[in-house]
Amino acid sequence: MRATLILFLAILSSGIVMAQTDDNITTRWGQLAFASSQADMHTLATPSTTASNLLHGIHHLFLNVDADAFFYDVENSMPFAKGYTITGFRLTPTLNYGINQRSRLRVGMDVSLFAGMDSLYSAKPVFSLIYMPTQWLIITAGTINGGLHHDLGLPAYDPARWITNPVENGLQIETDTRHWNSDTWLDWEHYLKPWTPDQERFTMGSRHVVNFFKYTRSTGHPHPPCCAIPMAVHDTMNRDTIVSFVGDCFTPEQQSFNIDIPFHFLASHRGGEVKTIDTNTVTTFNERIGLRLRYLKSNLLKGRTHRVQADFPLYFYHLEDSQLDHGGKGFYPTLRYEFINANINEQRGWCFHSTAGYWHGDHYFSNFGSPQFFSANSYSLLHLHASPSLSEDIRDMITADIAFEHEFRDLKLGIQVNAFYDLTLQKTDFIFAFYMRFGGDFVIF
Repeated sequence: MRATLILFLAILSSGIVMAQTDDNITTRWGQLAFASSQADMHTLATPSTTASNLLHGIHHLFLNVDADAFFYDVENSMPFAKGYTITGFRLTPTLNYGINQRSRLRVGMDVSLFAGMDSLYSAKPVFSLIYMPTQWLIITAGTINGGLHHDLGLPAYDPARWITNPVENGLQIETDTRHWNSDTWLDWEHYLKPWTPDQERFTMGSRHVVNFFKYTRSTGHPHPPCCAIPMAVHDTMNRDTIVSFVGDCFTPEQQSFNIDIPFHFLASHRGGEVKTIDTNTVTTFNERIGLRLRYLKSNLLKGRTHRVQADFPLYFYHLEDSQLDHGGKGFYPTLRYEFINANINEQRGWCFHSTAGYWHGDHYFSNFGSPQFFSANSYSLLHLHASPSLSEDIRDMITADIAFEHEFRDLKLGIQVNAFYDLTLQKTDFIFAFYMRFGGDFVIF
């Protein structure tokens, strides 16, 4: 009941904000994937559907191919999770039909293959209906845009779930206005047939970013549109447009400073009213709220962008079942630097970014987060009779990551290293990732 109420309030609050915001949204002339998210491995985050996408696809049938190859190696020395290595391939071919200028039908398959397995890891159907009643509202029913696209941060979402849990099905509502960006979704993981010995499983979440202060300064001599490159890098999560248009002209240099309040919550439910097994109904909650400072400096003529971002988020965890009720919290300030060098004419570029942070956790846990941030392993907190069952109530940890990503037309690749040093245990966990992605549309008629 509490989880259902939370989802209803999230959708209602999104609707209230939609009604109060301006419809005049900056036109997205184009995107480079490495500028679309603050999440780890964010080249793999699928951008949201835009009005331009729907407009160009009216009454056309086209094949979209999304092919990903990955190597993901987790080297753990701390007792909160076991290390592992996954290397494999993921292919998602879909047929897309533009119903009208506001909606699209998407049908296909999502297939994953892990090296060393004699059979496919997973093969799941993809069915989506996408409706965009306005330029700032997207409604998706069926297979939703999930995983890294939710942009939740490491303590709440483990990037490895993009590999092990590639498909989310349910309902999704996304908004993107000048002052508010949100993603509210329901992922129904397991349907419970009446009177079957099982539990229903679903996850609901809502991520919001409120921008309440923005200062922009453009410098350089204005140029007419004929001198402009007909594409621009647009950061869909942070709403930073690296190309600055002023009336009918653009200015080659731009600086901006933003103050945002990002917040989200997740609710994961295991239960059901018609189950026939005697198991606990368990619901876990994770929330985040904090302050974000962003500074961006870009030069269109040189194709270079510098971005510095400081985050000060608080994370909260709460577990409810029929036998116990407990929770925890964490604080995770981070400082991030990103440099983008983009040649929009040739649709190629590269990106370097690095993040340093400090994590203080007090009895913190998340069903979907990276285990390096937990105050206990899953066996301890979910009270499963398995070994090992270890915990450390208070965690103090230094984190760092460094990544390089390259894009050339429809092909993207990236390499990333994460390090987590526990100040109490004096041990370090590492994550090494390499990934490639090809995505393209092929018109059938």
